[in-house]
Amino acid sequence: MKNNKNFRKRDFAPVGRRIRARQVRCIDQNGENLGVIDIYKALKLADEAGLDLVQIAIGDTPVCKILDYGKYKYDQSKQKKENARKQRETAVKIKEIKFRPSTGDHDLETKANQAKKFIEEGNRIKITVAFRGREMSHKDLGMETLSKFIDLAGVQLLTEPSFQGKFLSAMAGSK
Repeated sequence: MKNNKNFRKRDFAPVGRRIRARQVRCIDQNGENLGVIDIYKALKLADEAGLDLVQIAIGDTPVCKILDYGKYKYDQSKQKKENARKQRETAVKIKEIKFRPSTGDHDLETKANQAKKFIEEGNRIKITVAFRGREMSHKDLGMETLSKFIDLAGVQLLTEPSFQGKFLSAMAGSK
């Protein structure tokens, strides 16, 4: 069954004489199930219809369909692109807002307004307080600055603030 393994890796389905089964479950161009028939009979039916015999599913008896292979490949690529587009649209985007423990009130207000815009657009925000040098000994100032920012922005914390090296960070969303 080496061919079945390769079938999953390829982007295209076996067509016509490349189908390596003696018998196949055949579906005609109208979607009617013809049952399990010999591969040569299925190829003859496809040839009479002026279409291709395409393997669409694998198994003990592979499922083959009589259809226009060019149109089938085109529809498959369109479906793949559509699925990728939908996945991009529904993905949650994370925007990061970074400041220091000594950041002034006005600057925090400006960043809070930016955070509100991000949340209105449907994004989540990662709030990061970056410490440098001796600021690491005053972690309480970073927590105060973070809580002041949260009050200004009017956001709800999704995760508890945590230290990761020189950074204090938390995820936030809308209230």
